[in-house]
Amino acid sequence: MKITLIRVLLWLCVAVQAAFFVLAWTTYAPSIGSMTIDMTAIGMPFGAKLALTPAQRMIGAALALPITLVLFYGLWRLDRLLLNFRRQDLFTAQSIGHLRAFAGATLLSTLLSIVELPVRTLALRMTGNGEQHFAIGVNSEQLMLILVCGMFYLITRLMQEGRRLREENEGFV
Repeated sequence: MKITLIRVLLWLCVAVQAAFFVLAWTTYAPSIGSMTIDMTAIGMPFGAKLALTPAQRMIGAALALPITLVLFYGLWRLDRLLLNFRRQDLFTAQSIGHLRAFAGATLLSTLLSIVELPVRTLALRMTGNGEQHFAIGVNSEQLMLILVCGMFYLITRLMQEGRRLREENEGFV
C-alpha cells in the first residue's frame, strides 16, 4: 500500500474524529433525507445529551478535549513517521522518536478515555445533573490498544538497539 494513500486515510481519520467530537457535544444532529444521525459521547444517551445545559455540555467537551488533542498529536507524529519512511529514513533516531511518540500518545489517549467517563459523571453530578449513573469500565478494544501500544514501544527499543549495533559495526569496517 502506498504511503500517500495511508497518509490520506490518516488525515481522513483526523477529520472524522474532529467532526465526531463537535457533534458529540453540540445539539446539532445532521440528517440525510429522512434519517437523522445522533452522535453522543460514550456512556451518554442522546436524550441525556439534549437535557444538558450549555454549560454542562461545555464541561463535558472540556473533559473530552485533552483526549482528542493527545490523539491528534499521536496521529501527527505517525504522519511524520510516514514521511520519513517515504524518504527511506527507516531506522533514524527521528523515525524511532516519531514511532515512540505515536505509541505513547495513543496509549495516553486510551488511558485518558478510560478515566474520562467517571470524571465526567462526577462533574455533571456536581452541576446538578444527578441522572447519570456512575460507571467505570474498560472494554476489550481499549485493552487491546494498550497492548498494541506497549508492543510498539518495545519495537522502538529494538529499533534503537538495531541502530546502535549498525553504527557500532560501521565503526569496525
